[in-house]
Amino acid sequence: MIALGIVGEIGSGKTYVSKVFKHYGYNVFDADKVVHNIYKKNAFINQKISRIFKLKSKRVNLKDLVNVIIKNPSNIFKLNRIIHPEVTEVKKKLLDFIRKNKKEKLIILDIPLLLETNFKYFADIVVFVDTADKILSNLRKKRKINIKLINVLKKYHFNKEKKKTLSDFIIKNTNLSFLKSQTRSILNKILLHD
Repeated sequence: MIALGIVGEIGSGKTYVSKVFKHYGYNVFDADKVVHNIYKKNAFINQKISRIFKLKSKRVNLKDLVNVIIKNPSNIFKLNRIIHPEVTEVKKKLLDFIRKNKKEKLIILDIPLLLETNFKYFADIVVFVDTADKILSNLRKKRKINIKLINVLKKYHFNKEKKKTLSDFIIKNTNLSFLKSQTRSILNKILLHD
């Protein structure tokens, strides 16, 4: 089994690339979905975050968290201290996913900060989604991704060039059909060498 990690800048199309791999029949581990479910199901974390950041609701609202971080970027450290123990849960889910898919030829890992964390050791191959700045800006606007939040989070991400250097393949996200054909080409290269 080969584990392929997908990396790129915030809003670059990583999730879309994951969906293309899924369309070709490969299972995807979506860490954002796992974390979202942790927030959704873990009342203790919700209450603790609400209390510490003085949120109106006891249920964590992503929009409220974004505002808290933008208002005071150092709040990201407080938030990380609260949720860090839950990273263990994400690793457990990832290990379960790997075990369940051990007979597959290829699995896809869609994990934010894959290269910046110990999650990189789970990926055999890394694909960087390279999106031109103008297209990236348009994608972020279309998805209503908060630019102020991106600027805060960039401090915790490797820059684009370092991610490219650490990647085995690069997909140019210029348009959807080209993105799909590059994904197919990478699949062929990986599976031919398997």
